[in-house]
Amino acid sequence: MKRLTELLIVLTCAALTSANGEQPPSTTFDLHGNVIFVKASIGNSQPLDMALDSGTKRTTLDQAVAVKLGLDLSLKAHSSGAKGMQEISVIKDQTLRLCGVDVTEPMMISYPLDFLSKRIGRRVDGIIGVELLHGYVVEIDYAARQIRILAPEAFTYAGSGQVAPVTYDQRLPLVTGSVTPFGRDSIPVRFQVDTGGASAYVMFWKGFIEKHDLATGTRGLRAVQVTSFGGTTTQKQGRVQAIQIGRIVVTEPEVGLNDFQYGDPNVFDANLGSGFLKQFKLIFDLPHDRIILERPAASQP
Repeated sequence: MKRLTELLIVLTCAALTSANGEQPPSTTFDLHGNVIFVKASIGNSQPLDMALDSGTKRTTLDQAVAVKLGLDLSLKAHSSGAKGMQEISVIKDQTLRLCGVDVTEPMMISYPLDFLSKRIGRRVDGIIGVELLHGYVVEIDYAARQIRILAPEAFTYAGSGQVAPVTYDQRLPLVTGSVTPFGRDSIPVRFQVDTGGASAYVMFWKGFIEKHDLATGTRGLRAVQVTSFGGTTTQKQGRVQAIQIGRIVVTEPEVGLNDFQYGDPNVFDANLGSGFLKQFKLIFDLPHDRIILERPAASQP
């Protein structure tokens, strides 16, 4: 069984010719509830089912998985999130391996993820954070269900996609755009690019909502229960007239309006989730401080 698993992992590593003619690694992924799941390993472990989340700073392991792998969980800390304050374990100096690419993770965290597995109906062994995206160019082809990983020096882009400059909040990528509420002018927005944000196209936070009275320009508002990697909360969801990044305009997207504030309201306003991102081939080129959004060929005007 072990040999069969290893063979399957090898077979999913397809080839792509990069700018210098090398064959950069790639792997297929599953899209479950808009969340990307890949097979990855920690050290020499067997392949684990891990979500790829550009909105998570630290790679996270389920506590039971970390215990099974024999990792040292003695270093403790506390973290706040949608589930409130909770104790976590800090794991130092591990290697994340995704389709033959090794990423040194100076710090991982571990806590129970069984609540998330039960809520979304899919085992979650861990969550791959943003460290991978800082070391490589990572292309996520949602239509083909494939991820390609290239060395930064081997990557050039000459396509017609929208190139968006990136800034950072604690290493998490931010891009600028706008929201147009119904009956109102467009409002500038600072988006955190969040491949793990799957509940709506965009999730707005309390400070921005109150500052711009966003609820009055959002149609069909209703309360829904949302499970994220931080826990389960209730938020309002509805539709706005448009979300825009550069020349890309998405009309009447579903957005979430949260009644709590995540992050610093002086730094970013909303999370750009997978509902929006999955319409494109998404290229994280964080080594060059940019992302690229490219529409699939079939939907090009």
